[in-house]
Amino acid sequence: MLTSIIVLTLNNRDQTLRCLHSIRTFTDSPYELIFVDNGSTDGTVEWLSAQPDVKLIANGRNLGFAAACNQGATEANGDFILLLNNDTIVSHRWLSVLLQCLHADARIGIVGPKSNFVLPLQKIDVDVGNEGRYHLFAQSYNRHNPALWQDLCALSGFCMLLRKSTWQALNGFNEAFAIGGYEDIDIGYRALKSGLFLRLAGDCFVYHEGNRSFSANEIDMYGVAAVNRRLFIRKWGFNPERLILNFDPAFLPDRYAAPHPHHAPLAPEVPSGWYGMDMNGCVYRVERGRKRAIHSYDAFCRLNLSYDRVGRCGSALLHSLPDGLPLDGVSFPHGYPDVFIARDPAGGMHSISFGIRYPIRDEPSMVALGLRPEEAIPASFEQLWSLPEGWPLRGNVWEEYELYDYRLFRGPNGGIYFSEGQRLRPLVWEETLTRYGWSNNNAVFLPAELFNRTPIGFPIH
Repeated sequence: MLTSIIVLTLNNRDQTLRCLHSIRTFTDSPYELIFVDNGSTDGTVEWLSAQPDVKLIANGRNLGFAAACNQGATEANGDFILLLNNDTIVSHRWLSVLLQCLHADARIGIVGPKSNFVLPLQKIDVDVGNEGRYHLFAQSYNRHNPALWQDLCALSGFCMLLRKSTWQALNGFNEAFAIGGYEDIDIGYRALKSGLFLRLAGDCFVYHEGNRSFSANEIDMYGVAAVNRRLFIRKWGFNPERLILNFDPAFLPDRYAAPHPHHAPLAPEVPSGWYGMDMNGCVYRVERGRKRAIHSYDAFCRLNLSYDRVGRCGSALLHSLPDGLPLDGVSFPHGYPDVFIARDPAGGMHSISFGIRYPIRDEPSMVALGLRPEEAIPASFEQLWSLPEGWPLRGNVWEEYELYDYRLFRGPNGGIYFSEGQRLRPLVWEETLTRYGWSNNNAVFLPAELFNRTPIGFPIH
């Protein structure tokens, strides 16, 4: 069976030559070569056009990564499509090992390798400072070993293998992600939503120099990424860091968690992200259908809690919930809430959301999201830097960040809503506020545009 290897180029002729040489030398499965050039001016097009084994698509200008990949896939004759950046070097058994991973299960949608410059969960720290050292490493590393495979929620497009039928079913890359960035996260998420798995072939390593096309062609990589990240948030309603920086199994097919941006709620449930006290005076935090006990007053103080934030929901409700991991304010981050505000020793503020740290750059961002400095929990730099870092909170937070979980908002219609799992749950009665320790004085007004595009969840009584 044939694999169509589609390589994207934009100048960097020497790098393209090196990549092509490695493909010819080390590819051990039948393949065809399709190169798509996005407006090179350094002789790349002329050189590629003289290669007898290369099918060349030469664009007169930079159409962007997504559009170029779509062009190449249209010309592909293979049963499989392998997207590859030209700033890569492949090595021993690279393609056969990736194909073995893809063939293992019909529900595997996309496969990607380990690398040195890649998304964090695909990265492996190894000294491959020169090409000879890399090939020596790959000679022993690239060997079929299913024990090293892992399901992820995102895979990098620098080297991505999938069936041509899968590519066609997903309609390829979304070309709205212009130039480059997040089109690979988007297609991966669409694969997950369609019931397919993204699998990391941990038994394959492909060298990636990284970002050479952006740098060599003076493209503002971070500016382009910022625009495309906003597009992802607008399209899917949650931060893409949830897929990229942490492994959340609830994003995988056949998994369910509520409240969660990937899943519509099945039925009305007890809300998450609030504190309650039972008749014995024990305080709990309720998260995702479980109660997390705060066993001591010291822990209560370490978490910077106040009794005005503790609801009067009654013991019966709390005792009906299964126990979760206790909150101690010591073991970081597991002994802390799943969403909270942290203050570093220098006074800097950080949003900690589901294991990811988002630095808060200015006070207007906090005010817009309804975050109160007095709720911030002190944390050391060591604790904070131990978490993966997401994009900073600044500017227009409604475009730069997902709807903040566990906050009260006031809609344009005057109603009060509780945000949970990227949905707005209407509050039915005034007494609901007291029950869960909330105050409508803290409700933040939602812009009409954001309110209208946010799903409405089940009411909270």
